[in-house]
Amino acid sequence: MSPKSNDFLQEIEYIDGVTIIDNTGKIQYSIKFNPNFYPEMIEKNIIGKKLDEVFTNINQKTSTLYSAINQKKIIQKKTQKVTDITGCTIETMNVSIPIKANGEIIGAIELSKDITSQGEREKYIFEIDKAIFQHKFLPEYRLGSDQARYTLDDIISNDSKIEDIKSQIRHLSDNKAPVFIYGETGTGKELFAHAVHNASERKAGPFIAQNCAAIPENLLESILFGATKGSYTGAIDAPGLFELADGGSLFLDEINSMPIGLQAKMLRVLEEGYVRRLGGKKEKKIDVRIISASNEEPLKCIQSNKLRQDIYYRLCVLYFAIPPLRHRIGDIKALMDFFITRYNQQLDRNITKVSKSVYHFFARYDWPGNIRELDHFLQYGISNTHKYEETLEYHHIKQRVMDIKAIEQEHIISHGIELQPIKDAVEALERQLIQKSIQETGGNVSRASRILQMPRQTLQRKINFYDAQNSK
Repeated sequence: MSPKSNDFLQEIEYIDGVTIIDNTGKIQYSIKFNPNFYPEMIEKNIIGKKLDEVFTNINQKTSTLYSAINQKKIIQKKTQKVTDITGCTIETMNVSIPIKANGEIIGAIELSKDITSQGEREKYIFEIDKAIFQHKFLPEYRLGSDQARYTLDDIISNDSKIEDIKSQIRHLSDNKAPVFIYGETGTGKELFAHAVHNASERKAGPFIAQNCAAIPENLLESILFGATKGSYTGAIDAPGLFELADGGSLFLDEINSMPIGLQAKMLRVLEEGYVRRLGGKKEKKIDVRIISASNEEPLKCIQSNKLRQDIYYRLCVLYFAIPPLRHRIGDIKALMDFFITRYNQQLDRNITKVSKSVYHFFARYDWPGNIRELDHFLQYGISNTHKYEETLEYHHIKQRVMDIKAIEQEHIISHGIELQPIKDAVEALERQLIQKSIQETGGNVSRASRILQMPRQTLQRKINFYDAQNSK
């Protein structure tokens, strides 16, 4: 090597990665020593691919590797911007050296150093704000099993609808009326139930929770009302949940799964405020606030005979509908901060950044499992990181994404899909999405355009087009 090459190597000081290509441009070997160096790339997934397929902004003329082969000499470049197939752009300092065998150039090897500026890196990395949630994971932060563990401050959201619900809960803190919480699975209904209790005048009293779908009908009755010795085989004197919740709140989750006959028995307790144990003769006066929840809209539960109409009127005095995560995408960043902070502590990791490709997937996914699914997604992704890694990257969650796509594909195949021209199918889907966005934004075209990520003028033109079609 020339003195000039030695000076250049001294200037590099260290390398972040090595790449070898053959004389056709195919990648034969690749390794990175810095996890932030092409953060979305997995070395084994690019072996055998053409260099300009993997790094989309380079070609035979601009690549130092290609130049080393074509010019048959060492190529040094102090700055080279390279964009990979995930859209991640970094800046590198490279030295590329031709490889000879039997007097012929058969490929080239490149030593690279990442010199991406912090400002440039921030374009594809999101920083995690973990400090604001650290206190929530201290051992003394949570209380006992018969007390509400969460408050309104634990409900993480910047969404206006969630903030409105929290405001209503505060305003109704002195109200003793029953509360009904509706939300899809995974939206955090129990979290809201805890917060309702802790925001009320009953916060010093017990908070008892029971999932009505988790217990068989014959056991659920004794669990709710209690039992006396001999009332059934193996029965002992024991208070029910109504008695245990006296002076506090009883949270009945998935109330729509409670048998209709048992709902009738519960109605009397709600109307009169007295409870009698199974097999017992004495009634006991109780003071309990009922908080119930369902993953189906209560009126639909009545129509499908899952909920008695008379008990609905008793339970649904105060009603809160929790919006699904797909309608509050703006909350994903804050929720990611929270869950990553939790799993950093639980799994002894040090994730402080999230790649933009991960965030973009999360922002575009419709989250049928809502916040619970996001929680599990992040737990899975962080479990796949190493202690030395600081960035949650797409390949950490890739297998879970592939599993979801496989399930969706299987669903389409099993349920069948009507064959039709692609143009007609796309147009029908576009029409539905536009109609739904306009309905959910109350006719606000600007908000709808942001949700659909479509220019406002384009959206307005399409609205006019579909309105004209409908009027024909």
